[in-house]
Amino acid sequence: MIIERDQQILVFTDFTKNSKIALNHAVIIGKILEKEITIACLNNASENEAELHSRLKTFAEGSATETVVLNKDYSKSFLEIVPKINAILAIVSYRDDEKNHDFHPKNLLKLFKKSRIPYLFVNKDIEDADFYKKIILPIDSTKESKEKVLWASYFSRFNEAVIKVITPKVKDEYFVRQLNNNQKFIKKIFANFEVDFEIVNTSEKESTIDMKAVNIANEEKAGLVIVLATKSYSLFDYFRGPKELQTILNQWKIPVMCLNPRDDLYVLCD
Repeated sequence: MIIERDQQILVFTDFTKNSKIALNHAVIIGKILEKEITIACLNNASENEAELHSRLKTFAEGSATETVVLNKDYSKSFLEIVPKINAILAIVSYRDDEKNHDFHPKNLLKLFKKSRIPYLFVNKDIEDADFYKKIILPIDSTKESKEKVLWASYFSRFNEAVIKVITPKVKDEYFVRQLNNNQKFIKKIFANFEVDFEIVNTSEKESTIDMKAVNIANEEKAGLVIVLATKSYSLFDYFRGPKELQTILNQWKIPVMCLNPRDDLYVLCD
């Protein structure tokens, strides 16, 4: 008989003090969602794997139930480990001081490019679950935009968070219809789960609605912005980074959760 493992939050560390921020967020979100924590590192220097597992246990200070070492290539290793440990969310505290560092958001986005679970970028320490009492959810006219709605609802259902949905201004009749359909979907889902939410229509373009969400999050002291990652990279994206890179590197260090636009994402078991 196959016994399904408890769902895990997968938190990454590079063993620096900065990584303690991600671990703290993971512990708090783990309590909110009632999930266990697995801590992981990247083996970028062919270090002894047993020693790395030992360092991970020490770093976690008893807060993680399992340890994982990802060997190169990291993206492939990540995709393989997610279903093995039944991970439903990845969390990492990024480094913005060294562009070549494995934990710089541009490099992390490549690691998570094909992820079936959301990945959360943090860089500011928090005290408790009250930090996640308000969530900003930017929605556009794409059908994939609906994928973010369930994750926003989790924070409302399990942490009594208020969700602020913001929408862009679109002119084309087709996009107007799609955007309206997305709003109807949101209202239906949130009503079913009794989510406390509001929808605010803005004059922002679809291309800048995520940054608008970050600005609103700063103004209203929200704890999280949930965005969609870029589906197909252009040549510009490969060299400069996709649009979500700017959102992640916001000056206020507001946490940003990214979901890949795909229809086979893992979902939370509640």
